[in-house]
Amino acid sequence: MQEQSLMDLFSNPETIHSLSFGERMLGSTVTMIMGLGITFTILILIWIFIVIMGKVLGATKKEAPAAAPAAAPAPAAPAKAEPAAADDSLIAVIAAAIAAYEGGNADNLVVRKITRLSGHQTDWETAGILARMETRKR
Repeated sequence: MQEQSLMDLFSNPETIHSLSFGERMLGSTVTMIMGLGITFTILILIWIFIVIMGKVLGATKKEAPAAAPAAAPAPAAPAKAEPAAADDSLIAVIAAAIAAYEGGNADNLVVRKITRLSGHQTDWETAGILARMETRKR
């Protein structure tokens, strides 16, 4: 009679009941280690594939010819301070726009400070600004 390996006995449903507790635990441990080994091997292969694809796709983006650096523009002359009348008219226009937005109730409207925002705002920043404006309406 040929002696079967532990894994052969463990894989056969008819002979698994004849194994001792220690042999069953050893078979379970070997099966678990093999399963984990296969899983991590596949995950590592997927990770390597993603890294290679990132380098390939990243290299194609970087291959585009870069524009020659432009000469630095000459520094602009300092801007002259605008007269106070221009600031007052700007404040009046902004206050009128806010009053129109509020429904014409400008009696309690006071514009304390106007700050010019520059640059692009993300959607989250815009939503935050609008939420703050809504809380001030109450």
